[in-house]
Amino acid sequence: MTTKDDKKRLINSRRKGADAERELAKKLTELGFPAERGQQKRGGADSPDVICESLGWLHWEVKLVSTCRILSPAQVAEWEAQATRDCGTKHRVIAHRWNGARQWWVQVWTSGQGPYWQTLYDFLANERQLRQEKASFILLNEA
Repeated sequence: MTTKDDKKRLINSRRKGADAERELAKKLTELGFPAERGQQKRGGADSPDVICESLGWLHWEVKLVSTCRILSPAQVAEWEAQATRDCGTKHRVIAHRWNGARQWWVQVWTSGQGPYWQTLYDFLANERQLRQEKASFILLNEA
């Protein structure tokens, strides 16, 4: 049975998620990559959380939680599974921030390596690497 408190938490969680998506879209835009919230633009459960046409080959999954979860294998695995389910043919990217932190962290997958985390700023600053990853990703998907 769902209680009134459960419904309130669910609504607050959805609002927090939507706020995080808008925040990341704003940050991407400020850094020169115009973006907007995906759910409001396209709708649907498998829509990316954020749409950034200049990085259109990426599927953004946005996670804002109370504490840093980068070092939580179970939590990261859950996020990865969701992003993998939703990304289709795009390259999945998980953006994570926690309460009190100013910096967004991005989980990056590279061909031949496992995932690693880096700041959003570093992720975007290295456009050459992004282009190479895009090329590698496209080649892997075409094989």
